[in-house]
Amino acid sequence: MKKSVLILITSIILVGVSIYTVSTYISSPSENNTSAEGAGNSITSQSNSNNESTKPIGINPSVTKTKAIDFTLKDLDGNEVSLSSLKGKKVFLNFWATWCPPCKAEMPEIEKLYQETKDSDLVILAVDIGENLNTVKPFIDENKYNFKVLLDSDQSVATQYGISSIPTSYFIDTDGNIISKHVGGMNIEQMKAYIKTLDK
Repeated sequence: MKKSVLILITSIILVGVSIYTVSTYISSPSENNTSAEGAGNSITSQSNSNNESTKPIGINPSVTKTKAIDFTLKDLDGNEVSLSSLKGKKVFLNFWATWCPPCKAEMPEIEKLYQETKDSDLVILAVDIGENLNTVKPFIDENKYNFKVLLDSDQSVATQYGISSIPTSYFIDTDGNIISKHVGGMNIEQMKAYIKTLDK
């Protein structure tokens, strides 16, 4: 009898722990949330195989558009670039750093995309997080990348966009609305699939 009661009590405890664990997991914030998470998040690199096929988010028409936060940053030549000045163009906004392996693996794919789309209405902005000109410029020059690179040395823009892992990319339509977001590295086909979500 005592053994039966002990088994019953143990079962009740296990069920309770299971319910708590599941409810905690479900209530945790989604990685695809585009709202700012605030300062203090450690930025980590997120690996995603360049051969992996993932379905772009944002294709579902029920997805609510989010206005992209405007910012002004300097490029590698010291020229200021504002997101708001690109209204009327599609924007592929990529957050990265030179120390991030999946970012570096993704860069040749971004360059391929740039070469294919440089005469179109697509603008690629690669925002380096937390590094200075002396670190970023040699990396870009050495690899002969031609897309626009901006410096977010104090991570203020990354904080506004809630960036907690890199690479993270946003796809912004001609009205300045974020349509899709991707966390992790991509290949050119995935990038093109996201860009298609910007067509009206």
